[in-house]
Amino acid sequence: MAKYKIFELIYRHGKTKKLKTQFELSNMNKNIEKIRKLETDLTFNIEETVETGVVQTSHRALINSKLREKMISQKEIVENKIEFLMTEKIHLQKLVSSHERKNRKILDKLNELNAEERREKELKEFDRDKLFQKK
Repeated sequence: MAKYKIFELIYRHGKTKKLKTQFELSNMNKNIEKIRKLETDLTFNIEETVETGVVQTSHRALINSKLREKMISQKEIVENKIEFLMTEKIHLQKLVSSHERKNRKILDKLNELNAEERREKELKEFDRDKLFQKK
């Protein structure tokens, strides 16, 4: 019975870890989507700074050029952040599957212990019945 309780506690702890990791993973997916939207907005804004067919003053061209440079550097930072978050996402997915495997093994062990306990109980009842039949 003590083994059963220990494995049950380990199973609950593993299940909690898995749920926490899944929650982190869902938050990570939300963050990735927000940052991807930011990346598309930056791409759109970069394209909007290029005015074709319009006569520009040198001052306006200089301002657009500097603005475009800043947005391009921001886009690069955003792309790097997406890359980092994607590697973190893969890591979290591996953690979730690892927790799942561990929990499955512990659950199998719990089922084995439960079946063993039932067999022992049945044997004790059988022995007790045999003892009463002999009297």
